[in-house]
Amino acid sequence: MCNSATVNVKRIAAGIMGLVMLIIVLFSAFFIAAEADHDCTGEDCPICACIGQCENMLRGIGDGTAAQLSAVIPVLLILFFAALLVAEFSQETLITKKVRLNN
Repeated sequence: MCNSATVNVKRIAAGIMGLVMLIIVLFSAFFIAAEADHDCTGEDCPICACIGQCENMLRGIGDGTAAQLSAVIPVLLILFFAALLVAEFSQETLITKKVRLNN
């Protein structure tokens, strides 16, 4: 039987791994977008090699391309910031403050 400490550790580890994967995907997509029109130096271009590695990593994660990912990222960011704004500007009531109402 698992105790609550191991369950919490597993949840935290899963959250950290998910966050790391999200960061890797975001930075790879932004790098590809930023360096798409660089001045290529030829066959041994280091930027082209990095772009190739980023594309291979993105294909390996979700079998998607950078173009599909770049269409989804703005939507995810908008949803994330909308959730933050809703949490920040939600009205506080007596119930949310756990105030006991006696007669």
